[in-house]
Amino acid sequence: MSTTSSVTTSTSTDAYGNSYTTAVSNDSLGSDDFITLMLTELKYQDPTNTVDSDSMLNTQLQLSTLEANTATVDAMASLQSSYEQSALSNSAAIIGNIVENGDTDDEGNAKQYKVSSVAMKDGNISLTAYEISNYYDVYSFNEVSSDSAIVDSTNEDSSLTLTNSDGKTYNFSTYDKTYADLATEISKTTGMAASMAQNSNGNYQMVVSVSGGGSSVSQNKLALSYSQDSATAYSSEAKTIAYGNITKIY
Repeated sequence: MSTTSSVTTSTSTDAYGNSYTTAVSNDSLGSDDFITLMLTELKYQDPTNTVDSDSMLNTQLQLSTLEANTATVDAMASLQSSYEQSALSNSAAIIGNIVENGDTDDEGNAKQYKVSSVAMKDGNISLTAYEISNYYDVYSFNEVSSDSAIVDSTNEDSSLTLTNSDGKTYNFSTYDKTYADLATEISKTTGMAASMAQNSNGNYQMVVSVSGGGSSVSQNKLALSYSQDSATAYSSEAKTIAYGNITKIY
């Protein structure tokens, strides 16, 4: 047995004392290896039974074709890998965005999801997302030294009006009421909540949240300052969404 350019060959001797190749072992024969083998075969061929040159050329042509096909397959695999990495990188841009995938709730409204991560498996991109269960408008009113501070002790008609996303209004009298009392009254209204929160300065703020978003605040004979923000509530269970099923991105 001998090895040439990583090609392992096995030889035997015929009845005339001539050596000939009985086996060749290599997973990646190249053109150079074939030429070496061909020359070796010619060197040790039986003079009474010479090798067919046409057959050898056909074999070399088949080997060249096989090498070309193998190179094409390798190039396609590399291209596919590059495409998948690019697609994954591009899809990662929607992490943190709100998406829709065609799902609807019992009332026919489109469900919305916030994307937390993306992944690829077997060439398919999927998203891990959490369904949005509700939107809230959050109003933080001016600071007071105590939750027992009176909202307004001078105007009997003073009031605070909250309008929800459906356009329904709720009027709350503020005359001679403490902030804590006003917060308790607001919290009794469906879709609204209010509490007195103590901030880092030791002062208190009445914080009101209105479910559904799209709400508004108005005041009558009252001039409370406040800031408005928004908040979102999510489902606690993650959902897997196929990237190709996304119909809308916010």
